[in-house]
Amino acid sequence: MRRLLAAMLALAAPAQAAECWISYPGFEEKVPHLDLDRCPDNDPGPDAGFCRVMLQGTDIVVYAFRHDAGAGMPCLVRVDRMPFNDWVRARGPVNPAR
Repeated sequence: MRRLLAAMLALAAPAQAAECWISYPGFEEKVPHLDLDRCPDNDPGPDAGFCRVMLQGTDIVVYAFRHDAGAGMPCLVRVDRMPFNDWVRARGPVNPAR
């Protein structure tokens, strides 16, 4: 019985690992964007990941990436969209990283 349980857990472990559906290398070459110095609300923080931003019509789109040790590369974890004017009122102008 213990062997069966151990075998089932071993098979289930890879399935539980988060998959990197969009990696940063794939995103970087295909999506025009600017680098942000800091993610909005510092989420993720600089040690955990980074954000990229793009304008799409009158909206600003923020892509949040987290460093994923399992995938060996940063992975997209969130996309936020808001009207550009709302962004500027709430956060001030966008300052791309240099």
